[in-house]
Amino acid sequence: MMFSPDVRVREVELAKCFTAHADVFALDRSDALPRTTQGFMGKLRMRAKLWNCATRVIEEGALTRFRMRIAGANGPFWNRLAADFNQRKLEGALQRFRCTHVFLSSPFFFLPPPRAKRDYHVHFDVVDNFHDEWPDSFVGRSRRAFLRQAMRNADTLSGSSHSLCEHAEVLTGRQAVWAPNAAPTERFARFTDQDGNEVRGRLGLSGRFVIGFVGNHNMDFVGTPTLLEAFAKAREQRPEMALLLVGPGSETLTSNRGIGREQGVWSIGPVPPDEVPAYFRACDAGVHPYDLRPLTHDATPLNVIEFSYCAKPMLCSPLRELQRLALPNVRFAGNGTVQAWATALADPATFADFDHAALALAIEPFDWHTSAEVIRREMGL
Repeated sequence: MMFSPDVRVREVELAKCFTAHADVFALDRSDALPRTTQGFMGKLRMRAKLWNCATRVIEEGALTRFRMRIAGANGPFWNRLAADFNQRKLEGALQRFRCTHVFLSSPFFFLPPPRAKRDYHVHFDVVDNFHDEWPDSFVGRSRRAFLRQAMRNADTLSGSSHSLCEHAEVLTGRQAVWAPNAAPTERFARFTDQDGNEVRGRLGLSGRFVIGFVGNHNMDFVGTPTLLEAFAKAREQRPEMALLLVGPGSETLTSNRGIGREQGVWSIGPVPPDEVPAYFRACDAGVHPYDLRPLTHDATPLNVIEFSYCAKPMLCSPLRELQRLALPNVRFAGNGTVQAWATALADPATFADFDHAALALAIEPFDWHTSAEVIRREMGL
């Protein structure tokens, strides 16, 4: 399991749940997996850090975190060589820790051998639609072929959305179980609207209609620039609105644009995971402005699930998986353009009340313990 608390939330949450049933050994390369690897030099630095590491345990327990050298490469030929090297390193770690099962979600670091050539179980967890994201080029076709082979070689499959389960079945001819992205419900249950009011008071947001966006704002597809432009237009009609941005990169993005509290935008950067639920509670509504592309259309966004768990109304980009889920608190920003977002943000009906009982029923399956149990049974643990 590739484990990185800052950038791989799904793997971290599932790993914690798995410890109730098995000893978990998580490959933690947080030191080499930055929040963003944009540009050639960023990716080169990441590969150098992945390589420059001896195998060692960094924390022992029911969830033991360890590090080992990983090869990263570019191009079809080098990718395969790097994956072969990494697979040999992984098998050495399996012997050292006496592991019987592998949970794999990193699509290009490892290529498991066919089932007849190994004595351990491989479960492939499909978390993103990389397959349709690449152009029809030699490199794109090669990467698709690599991913298809990795999934076909696995013993069992799961997907973090309905769309990705169907996608995996098309590629492999085998069924992938649905284990959706979810909310840390036990952690969220410890926070109430009173905790949210304390955050509002501390930030000077009392008396405002607070719209929140919680996530990693460093990624180029999250749509924060679209949201900022649309919010500026909408605030001309609704000056009582405030936009609360929480997560890595938000403070840099707004400071570079000269946007701050005078423009109604509160940008506070990353928050410790144990404190994040209070910020969801502090908001009157949530937004999810992701760009429309294959990678985002087929995902189950954590931001949406967590706001929904807190029973907040949401305005989202018209992403296919979200339309498919049809959560009663979610409305869509037209065609996803800046003007469509501005119009929806300015309309009070966008964040009108909804059927809370229906939402509670609809959001019930989105719990990390539930998803982990689905995968655990599939893996035979």
